[in-house]
Amino acid sequence: MKQLFWLVDGVIAGRSGPNKDQWDLAELKASGIGAIVSLNDGEGVDTAQLEALGLRYLCTPFSRNIPPQEGDVAIFVEQAPKALAFIRQCEADNLPVLLHCRSGKDRTGIMMAYYLMDNGAAPVHAVSQVRSVRDIAFSSEGWDQLVFDVLYALQE
Repeated sequence: MKQLFWLVDGVIAGRSGPNKDQWDLAELKASGIGAIVSLNDGEGVDTAQLEALGLRYLCTPFSRNIPPQEGDVAIFVEQAPKALAFIRQCEADNLPVLLHCRSGKDRTGIMMAYYLMDNGAAPVHAVSQVRSVRDIAFSSEGWDQLVFDVLYALQE
């Protein structure tokens, strides 16, 4: 499916949001997606259609500042565990999860790296693995450092 990339096949995927690249929720569901996490404000997400299709949904906005600003790490530290708990419940229910922000690279990448770190990967390996499936991850100004600041803060 166009725009969709899998971090872990059949478990967790990413893509740009519908406010950047239009999506077809029925097509996403047909491709195996059972739940969606918006890491932005959910702009462009049709929650009525999500419900009609039986797709689970969580909106947990992360900071979008470019470059990152003071206080951004705290936002991630507060929001990322909520998203992870949702992902873990979906995993337990065998529902593949789609993560998205606007472009599907920086906020989506941080959440993917956190997921991998929670599965035992060291932060540097988690970031490398995310970049191997999404080479533009952490490419916004300052986000190459922010991802590590967030991951180390989440380890504490």
